[in-house]
Amino acid sequence: MTQKNHRAPEYHVASLVASPILAQLEEVKAVITSVEGAEIHAVSDEGKIVFTVEGTGFKDLDKKIDIIRVHKGILNVSPVYHQVLDESADEKAKEQYSEVTIKK
Repeated sequence: MTQKNHRAPEYHVASLVASPILAQLEEVKAVITSVEGAEIHAVSDEGKIVFTVEGTGFKDLDKKIDIIRVHKGILNVSPVYHQVLDESADEKAKEQYSEVTIKK
C-alpha cells in the first residue's frame, strides 16, 4: 500500500550563532554565504556570526545547517530561533484578501 504525502508547503527560517576559529573567520563567512538561503546579519568583535537559514522543510533546513556546521573552522553552531510557516495558509489569506478587494 502506497501512502502519499499530503503535507502543505512549508517555509522554514532559523537563526543561529556560529563560533568560528578566528583565524578562519573569513573562510567560515564564505561558507555560510555560499549556502542557498543563508544570510549573515552580524559579526561581533569576538568573531561570533549571527545568521539565518531558510528552507522548504526540516530536512532541507538541516542539510543546509549541516553544510555549515561541519566546516573545519567552526567550533560551535547554536540555534536561536526556528519558525515554520504554512505557505498554503498564506495563499488562502491572499485569495480571501483579493476577493474582499475586488468586491469593494
